[in-house]
Amino acid sequence: MDINVLKEVARELMINRKAHIGREKGFIYYHGERVGKLSLKLREHILGDNSSHDDIMVIASLFHDVAKGIEPHGRYGAVLVKDILKEHCTESEIEKISEIIHYHTLRKQDNNYSEYIKIVQDADVLDHFGSIEIWMNFQYSAYEDKPMYKSLEFYKNEFESHAKKCRDSLNYQVSRKIFDDKIKFVHSFIDRFKVETQGDFYIEI
Repeated sequence: MDINVLKEVARELMINRKAHIGREKGFIYYHGERVGKLSLKLREHILGDNSSHDDIMVIASLFHDVAKGIEPHGRYGAVLVKDILKEHCTESEIEKISEIIHYHTLRKQDNNYSEYIKIVQDADVLDHFGSIEIWMNFQYSAYEDKPMYKSLEFYKNEFESHAKKCRDSLNYQVSRKIFDDKIKFVHSFIDRFKVETQGDFYIEI
């Protein structure tokens, strides 16, 4: 398979699409790119030098949300990608890519998934937190024409339970470590955001 060609295929399919009405155009494409990069970083920590499935993970990451908006998008994406990739990949490659896409949302403890499925699952979760999570929340708030305090209400009332559920879905300790660092950053940002929305300074002067 030619990674660069397939990146262009993914870009053409998703760069002008919205994952849902409150998300900007192209988010699913850029999200897929980031998940692919995160997957390779995680693989280095989890599997060491075993790079045998790197291309598979990168392409699966690029296309994992290709059916976003048609739920369950993992199942539909796994079918759709077989047609998209039929002229670019071998049957064996397509089956592995399709399998990762199918299971990327089915995060169950004590599963028998391959390491490659679990790595992409974790990369997908991780990309939704930290600075990206803040961007998504503010993007949605702007689309809904909500004032700043509404975002703060989300972080006060909903964010912690949502974050805990996502953390519990992670497969690896290294993923949880990265996740905790991202949450720490969000907390520090929100602490400052609360102060500055009140017209105050964050530092003692």
